[in-house]
Amino acid sequence: MEVEYLPISSMEMARKLMEEFLDIWQEAMSKWSLPGKFMNIELNFAKFGLGDNYTPQHTAVRYAFFAHLMAIIQARRG
Repeated sequence: MEVEYLPISSMEMARKLMEEFLDIWQEAMSKWSLPGKFMNIELNFAKFGLGDNYTPQHTAVRYAFFAHLMAIIQARRG
């Protein structure tokens, strides 16, 4: 799966995009008959030294989180 980087200007926009992404991802995963459901998890950006004002670094952390999650899923699928 390819993910295109697009700048996001606010936490609300990021939340909306992630919910849409997860809906698409869930639909794709259901075709493989995998159990479970993906949910949008609010990341603790302070853990990464990021504040409340949304920046490109917030987007990078979100993309890295999902890239890592997808890699784990693919590895478990074998």
